Amino acid sequence: MRSGSRRQEYCLARAYVPFQIMDQVYNPREALKKGTLFPDLYMACGYENRRY
Repeated sequence: MRSGSRRQEYCLARAYVPFQIMDQVYNPREALKKGTLFPDLYMACGYENRRY
């Protein structure tokens, strides 16, 4: 088997990105504190009130 034909046999990866509508967003300051612009992606882990 030649290496040229091997490339055509295998598909390494495919991206699946569901269609999303931009709905609510945090203001820039809140987004920096939470690490995301989108409330739907925010998962609180209990460190938002810690002081370092």
